[in-house]
Amino acid sequence: LTRSLRITSSETLFETAQGEKVTLPCTFELSERDEGPLDIEWVLIPADNQKKEQILIMYAVDRIYSNYYAAMTGRMQFTSPDPRSGDGSLDILNLKSEDTGTYQCKVKKAPGVQSKKIQLTVLVKPARTKCSVEGSQEIGKDVTLKCASQEGSPLLSYDWRRVSGTQELP
Repeated sequence: LTRSLRITSSETLFETAQGEKVTLPCTFELSERDEGPLDIEWVLIPADNQKKEQILIMYAVDRIYSNYYAAMTGRMQFTSPDPRSGDGSLDILNLKSEDTGTYQCKVKKAPGVQSKKIQLTVLVKPARTKCSVEGSQEIGKDVTLKCASQEGSPLLSYDWRRVSGTQELP
């Protein structure tokens, strides 16, 4: 029994900092049985399954088509100048937080068809934290101390400590 086309890359989770470049791997091997034209397609799968998947870039009939997704124009390319080499990996440059999502590489060369999903998380440094005090700052009154940052992923957590005085706080 001869094997059909298969995707050989195995990594499926990537965490990369905003502004950096990431390579989403999609290497593959063809078999002699795969005789049709080679077609490689990268799609972004929406978190909301009511929405359609978005084609990002495609290799078909020896040409690269990459003007599908305006949010990534100029920031996305096949890693290999010739994906026929068995490397359909995708480079995304200058990562933005909105690039976080599930990407799928589909490789077709009839009768072989394979696909692979990759989860990309773009990590964002926390923005400057803004803090404030709410309430009357008088003995016996309640106050609320608030701190928040507009940006940061994964979700930020805050830890409060008293830094002066010896009295324990409730």
